[in-house]
Amino acid sequence: MAVNLAEKYSEQVDETIRRGLLSTAGVNNDVTFGNAQTVTVFSMETAPLNDYNPNGGMNRYGTPTELQDATQEMRMSQQKAFTFTIDKTYAADSPESVRNAGKALQRQIEQVIVPEIDRYRFLKLSELAGTKSYGALTAENAYTAFIEANTAITDEEFPIENRVAFCSNTFIELLKKDTLHFTKATELAQQRIIFKGMVGDCDGVAVIAVPKRRLPAGVSFIITHPMCAPAPVKLQDYKIHQDPPGIAGSLVEGLVYHDIFVFDNKKAAVSVRFGQLGTLANSISDGVLTISGDTNGGRLYYKTGSSVTAPALGDTLASGWTEVPADGKVTVSDGAKLCTALVNSDGKCVAVSAVS
Repeated sequence: MAVNLAEKYSEQVDETIRRGLLSTAGVNNDVTFGNAQTVTVFSMETAPLNDYNPNGGMNRYGTPTELQDATQEMRMSQQKAFTFTIDKTYAADSPESVRNAGKALQRQIEQVIVPEIDRYRFLKLSELAGTKSYGALTAENAYTAFIEANTAITDEEFPIENRVAFCSNTFIELLKKDTLHFTKATELAQQRIIFKGMVGDCDGVAVIAVPKRRLPAGVSFIITHPMCAPAPVKLQDYKIHQDPPGIAGSLVEGLVYHDIFVFDNKKAAVSVRFGQLGTLANSISDGVLTISGDTNGGRLYYKTGSSVTAPALGDTLASGWTEVPADGKVTVSDGAKLCTALVNSDGKCVAVSAVS
């Protein structure tokens, strides 16, 4: 017997996803995929202005040319699934409702699915942003960096209304410490809370606090406008199979099919600041390197030798760095130094370990 929660509890499941996502305020549903995996979006170019010539005969407005168009292909890619069982015997030996399949599924959605969708959306926004800047942020320059990033969007003539900023809690703390500029020029307060996670406004932009684990390594804030990024959730399918063949108890399965894109002609309205170098930690056992810490949003590299210098935030790795293989197997000579670094899609260092 299977209980299809996407049908029986669709409103409850959708509400859980919507309520938990922090990224919703910065995306839209303007692109419909329907039964297709790929959608092609057309955008029309514009014509130059000419000087009107009343004596120009048939071409008084200038010489007409055919208006050109541009296309952008969007292909859905994120098909994420999970499955687990809850055995009847374990459930019988546990306090009532502890091993409840429905509650376990709800917990899976809230603690795994929702953060994963947010992480992917913030990663793609940071990769596809039209404006990117690097540099350590402090209480003295955090507000200025935010203003500069927001001004870059304004100079591209994008709407000021409805912009949102997804900020790390560390960055928000830096803003609050800038008593010289920030508190006099902004209203970061509980006066206009309209989005999940919103803590106030900065330079007229809604500020949404995002846990560090959901942001790409190194990212302090992302400013965007919801018109820039369609983020379809095409399919949510959750099932609880009761006593399926071979299992005494519940088999829970789930699938979510989603993605996010940024319109080519609206990338300039997305601005990201890499303002804090992430921290990595290394451990080696039987020649296998394990790296933990801020590993979200890039590729891992390592360097070993008698003398190794750790890169700084925004650096391009110099020679001698090697990408960490999938199996983690590396060779480190006795007495040699080791350093690891995370490089984002621009080839810039955004997280690093200590040299050990």
